[in-house]
Amino acid sequence: GRSELFKTIVKRVQIALLAHGVFKGAIDGDVGPATRKALRTYQGKHGLKQTGTITPETLDSLKVPSTP
Repeated sequence: GRSELFKTIVKRVQIALLAHGVFKGAIDGDVGPATRKALRTYQGKHGLKQTGTITPETLDSLKVPSTP
């Protein structure tokens, strides 16, 4: 279902953030405090709006697909 796809996308985002050196948490598919902090850091470094959430612009910048 949709929730499994979301968890998969979150894991992809966490792996990409880890590769960029801004995330040090577990690759668990949950958007917890460490993931939100890493998203804000990444977004700030890349001129994106610092939402701490997975925005379409952030997915594009990280080159993470939003499809299964």
